[in-house]
Amino acid sequence: MIRRSIRDEERWVSNRIQRQRELRHFKAELRLPKALFLINPLAIAVSQITLLRFALLSPNKRKICRFISIALPNQQTVDYPSFKLVIVGDGGTGKTTFVKRHLTGEFEKKYEPTIGVEVHPLDFFTNCGKIRFYCWDTAGQEKFGGLRDGYYIHGQCAIIMFDVTARLTYKNVPTWHRDLCRVCENIPIVLCGNKVDVKNRQVKAKQVTFHRKKNLQYYEISAKSNYNFEKPFLYLARKLAGDPNLHFVESPALAPPEVHIDLAAQQQHEAELAAAASQPLPDDDDDAFE
Repeated sequence: MIRRSIRDEERWVSNRIQRQRELRHFKAELRLPKALFLINPLAIAVSQITLLRFALLSPNKRKICRFISIALPNQQTVDYPSFKLVIVGDGGTGKTTFVKRHLTGEFEKKYEPTIGVEVHPLDFFTNCGKIRFYCWDTAGQEKFGGLRDGYYIHGQCAIIMFDVTARLTYKNVPTWHRDLCRVCENIPIVLCGNKVDVKNRQVKAKQVTFHRKKNLQYYEISAKSNYNFEKPFLYLARKLAGDPNLHFVESPALAPPEVHIDLAAQQQHEAELAAAASQPLPDDDDDAFE
């Protein structure tokens, strides 16, 4: 009985520490600027419910709930089309850098893991008028896994990102796709292989087959070199507008590229990708790496 009591006490302490960690992450998340939450009322309500669910883990429930109600702002609208874009993928694949490169023009050199979610409004000028993507940049770390469904709800389009220099990030793409489609059905999705400026890539273009199985659009991109940087947004804008002739009339003011991509090598990768499209699909994505 004494051993069991000690074990129960240790388990209780461990659970309490875990709850405190989750609450610290949420407190950090709720300090995000109001401008990040320009989103429709239903999406805000869903986020509130998700946050409140975790706030109830706090011993001081009233204080946390009051903090949440104050921290989440009211809806702000724009007078032109806007869409909720969910960006998912393993931590460190470059999701935040990809968004901030468009937002500020700068490349994020220091990696800082996203806590929970960050929402950034990105405006694009097209031949049909101005549009906005509310980019929900989600955390790729496993410890935030329980929060993601709340962020996905009412997503209208998505980007799944992996790192061509890290094979595991591509192997996890099916999991990200499954979780996303469980909440957001029949939305346009772009698969992006980031960091193609790195010479020793671990995921070759011909090994990328998942998009063919799920009828997704695939682009190879590079945040450092600005390679193919607008294509994911342009593809999604065309799908959402139902206009294949839509195009951007202004380019974002990006900072000069950090590196210059080897265009000859990248053209070879693109040729391999095109050649692979005519080949039978492997039974398993692991087969492509053999």
